[in-house]
Amino acid sequence: MSDLVSARIAPEIRRQGNEVLAQLGSSPSELIRSAYEYVIVKHRLPGDEPRDGGQGEEAPDAASLDALVASIAESTVGVPPSAWNAIGGDYKAYIAAEREAEYEALA
Repeated sequence: MSDLVSARIAPEIRRQGNEVLAQLGSSPSELIRSAYEYVIVKHRLPGDEPRDGGQGEEAPDAASLDALVASIAESTVGVPPSAWNAIGGDYKAYIAAEREAEYEALA
């Protein structure tokens, strides 16, 4: 026998979630069951950073870290100081404005 779990979910989130679950061949019950199993194993919510200050997942090995550093070095370009004037000198505000524009385009 199983216990019944109920939760309050905004109707639109529930509708969209049920659509995706159906595409995956799954159900709300399987989602809840999977969430409980995840919490039992990981001792955290999906997407949350580990609360113990640890890495959460296994730490990458040295070769993986070296490959990451090399990839970042290959994809990094120098930015002349004049570029800061083009974005108003405030990187965080520039990024926020660009993200807002992207989100508005999705609506």
